[in-house]
Amino acid sequence: MTDQSQDREELQALAGEYVLGLLEDTAAREIERRMAEDAPLRAAVVAWRERFVELDQSAQPVSPSIDLWDRIARDVAGPAASPSKPRQKLWSNLAFWRSAAFAGAAASLVLAAVSIMALQQAPPRPVAVAVLQGDDAVPGAIIEAFADGSVRLVPLRAIDVPPGRALQVWTLWDRARGPVPLGVLARAEQRRLAQDNGLPRPIDQQLYEITLEPANGSPTGRPTGPILYKGLASTAIH
Repeated sequence: MTDQSQDREELQALAGEYVLGLLEDTAAREIERRMAEDAPLRAAVVAWRERFVELDQSAQPVSPSIDLWDRIARDVAGPAASPSKPRQKLWSNLAFWRSAAFAGAAASLVLAAVSIMALQQAPPRPVAVAVLQGDDAVPGAIIEAFADGSVRLVPLRAIDVPPGRALQVWTLWDRARGPVPLGVLARAEQRRLAQDNGLPRPIDQQLYEITLEPANGSPTGRPTGPILYKGLASTAIH
C-alpha cells in the first residue's frame, strides 16, 4: 500500500468514526476544528453522513411502557419463594437460561435477516468523489461518481442562479472527446444525474465542474458560461 493510499484509508476511517460518534469529546472537537480548513476531511465526513442519512431517517423513536421496569424486575426475580421450596438463584435456574438462549438465538436470526435485507437494498457506493471549489477555494459541492458513469451532486452552499439561467454539471474523462454534460438544474439541490448515459467507470483525477448556462443548458454541447465550481475526483478506497 502506498503512503497516499494509507493516508486516504486513515482519513476515511477517522471520518467514519466521527460520524458514528465513536470518538472521545476531545478527538471529536479536533476533527471539527480540522474540517474548517481540511477539504478532503470535510468531504469524507459529508460522504459518511450521506451513507447513514437513510438509516437515521428510518429509525423511529420508541417510548417504553410505564410498567416496563416492573415487568423486567418480576421476570428476573421469578416466582415468589414458597415456605416448602426455596426460590432458585437466577444463575442456577435452568429454565431461565434455556429461555434466554432461545431468545438470544431468535434475536440473532432476526438481526441477520435484517442485515441481509439492508445489504440487498443498500444504494450503490460511489467509486470516486470530487470536492468542487470556486475561485475563493471554498468548497461549493461534492460529486459522488458511480461505476455506471452517473453522479450524485451534493451542494454544500447556496448558488445564486439568475432568472432564465441554470446550473449545468460536466465531466472530462477524455480530452479528445471533450466535456460531457451530466445534467441541468434550475437550482442547487442534491440530485442523481446522468443515469444510463453510457459513460465509462470514473477514474482518478477525472475533472468535474459546474457552469452557469441558459435555462435549457448549453446550446453547443460544450460549456459556454462561467465555471462556478470545479474539482478533480479521487477514487474511493475499498
